[in-house]
Amino acid sequence: MTPDDALLVIFRIIPILNDAKTLEQGRPIYDDVEHCEIRGPGSRNNTIQPAIAMSHWITDPLTGGQRSITYAERFSRQYRQFKEHATQTKSGTPLDHVPFLTEARRAELRALNIYTVEQLALVDGTELKNLGTGGREFKNAAQEYLSDAKRNVPNSVMLAELEALRAKNETLQEDLTAARRAVPADNRWDDMTDTQLAEMIKANTGHAPQGAPNRKTLERMAADMRRPG
Repeated sequence: MTPDDALLVIFRIIPILNDAKTLEQGRPIYDDVEHCEIRGPGSRNNTIQPAIAMSHWITDPLTGGQRSITYAERFSRQYRQFKEHATQTKSGTPLDHVPFLTEARRAELRALNIYTVEQLALVDGTELKNLGTGGREFKNAAQEYLSDAKRNVPNSVMLAELEALRAKNETLQEDLTAARRAVPADNRWDDMTDTQLAEMIKANTGHAPQGAPNRKTLERMAADMRRPG
């Protein structure tokens, strides 16, 4: 994870007074300007910057030179959601999924712009102090939760595969049962006694049925028998 993964980022349009147009028109003229609001986990302060303002410099991988990165580029996923009029979401595990937080504590964390376990695990410095008593323990618990989840990924994958295989086998069994029910009953032997069936099998195969097979077995043997060529 990077430090940006812990941030709650929301793009919005804010009307900004256009001084030049206001002076020209003699009345207040506002322009709708895209802005980026950044809320840090554990911080009570929000940062609002124009979406096209420079966030920082990077080394261009193509030219090797320095170029500026705007907030829209820096938070491209949230900006794309904003442009598509979609709900801008925070990626991560919601606080509701961990057992070591009470409802009251979750409400306190959300008030500090902490909405996911990942954000809680990354809180540090002054923001960590803002969590108050037990803040360090909650951060450690969040880190332990994420570590345990990562270690359990192979087991989770195996369980999912086994569950998928079990469901597939059940479907195959249901299909087989349905296919058997769809096959018309074989009533060719209804007029024959068990003894007659056994004698017919012996006459056609050269071997009498062994033991004392039941009616169903005799009928199956009769259906499967092959006359000598």
